[in-house]
Amino acid sequence: RMMSKEPDQALPITATQCAVAALVSGLWALADGTGGLSGPQGAWLLDEAQRSSFALPGLFLDESVRTVCAAALWTGLVTTAANRIAETVALGRLASSEASVLLATEPLWAALFASIYIGESLGGADAAGGALLVGACLANAVPKEKLLAIFGSQEAEPEVSSEASVSEEAI
Repeated sequence: RMMSKEPDQALPITATQCAVAALVSGLWALADGTGGLSGPQGAWLLDEAQRSSFALPGLFLDESVRTVCAAALWTGLVTTAANRIAETVALGRLASSEASVLLATEPLWAALFASIYIGESLGGADAAGGALLVGACLANAVPKEKLLAIFGSQEAEPEVSSEASVSEEAI
């Protein structure tokens, strides 16, 4: 809604979104990577020997892991920030109903592409969830009259009792 009113505000909106995500992610990485989270939570996938090399301080010191840092920067700056700018601009040009359908079906498309490209198996619960998403999008996008015509139901007229009509006439 804001983008339709102020289409030139895509960059400030995206910058705010990315800054908040970077702040929260950075705080978590700092706490997790430096051992600030006590117990098994700190760099929890690594054993003690690997933790010194692959936790946050080790990423900047170990030359063999610098490509991982470059990949993380690429992921953060290009595939996240640039994508958010494009998405914010595009959604600003759509009607609210179209944007809601597009955003609501995002998990459906992710599951479909995961199934096609990496062989992710989808079960009955996934199909039911997808059907609910599509049904919700149709209910949002299709006018009420068409939905009633498709399903063959008609709205019942409110019944007015004779007592109610008599009391209305008395007023």
